[in-house]
Amino acid sequence: GMFSVLVQVDQRIATAVVFVVSFSSSVYAGSKLAFLAAAVATSMTMLNGIRRLCRGCPQLLEFQCKRYPRYFRKSQLGGALDSVKPGHSFFACHPHGMTSVGWISNVVWNRRFHHSAGRCFYLIDKTLRNKGLLARLFADAFEGPHGGLRDNSQQTLRELMARGESVCMIPGAFQEATLYTYGQDRVFLTRRRGFVKYCLRHGYTLHPVYTFGESETYYVVNGFESFRLWLNTWGIPTVAFFGLPWCPILPRSGLELLTFVGEPLQLPKIDEPTDAQVNEWHQRYCEALRATFDRHKAEAGRPHAVLEIV
Repeated sequence: GMFSVLVQVDQRIATAVVFVVSFSSSVYAGSKLAFLAAAVATSMTMLNGIRRLCRGCPQLLEFQCKRYPRYFRKSQLGGALDSVKPGHSFFACHPHGMTSVGWISNVVWNRRFHHSAGRCFYLIDKTLRNKGLLARLFADAFEGPHGGLRDNSQQTLRELMARGESVCMIPGAFQEATLYTYGQDRVFLTRRRGFVKYCLRHGYTLHPVYTFGESETYYVVNGFESFRLWLNTWGIPTVAFFGLPWCPILPRSGLELLTFVGEPLQLPKIDEPTDAQVNEWHQRYCEALRATFDRHKAEAGRPHAVLEIV
């Protein structure tokens, strides 16, 4: 618990605190195992301070691209892939779900998407990308001609879009996970306008992307949504979920995860878009997302499904 908090502060402070607390505890315990645990904890915290943990690993990437889809009964990417052009494209993916397994399997680690989108950068939570040791190893190994995994900070987004790089992310983030209800198609989008503003500033092509089946990957404990959403504003995830009975952190496997790329919106380039312009194009995007959902829901085996935009 302490480590999960410390990874969000300066790494030198985190290392010092972990060193002092862990080794003082091991001295008190007086056992070799405690000293070993203290050394491991300190080493892991120090490793988080290294800018890059490993080089890109094409072999691991190929293994992931082949194996991830096999976890589910069916995992597939479709939709308007012919409309995708390399560069200056923004792929807004929905829904977040609990662990974004549809996005991971059908987009991030999907060779068909790589071939369509070309070089693209996939944005994830900044604490996970920059401070989570295991996540950093996977993210660094992902690097290659197809792009890479980056944090979702405003600075990173500005730098990538200023260079005309294609970007892919889940705008709903923590809040969409908080609103997750088993079997319901819900997206947190009404107050998510920032990505539209950036697309207007750089004249990007904006693609809605939706994954059917994400809402059935986990069972969740619901309630206290307003309070949990408030905690989300402080960067605190507030979800309680379980998937497989024998390993609750893993998603349910006997599912069909079908991801569809929607028809693109070509946004004009406006250096300083007004609130009215952002609202107009945000509304157009919401309509495009709903159209993508309605167009493909029968194909996904959910002909009567209704998309709720919160």
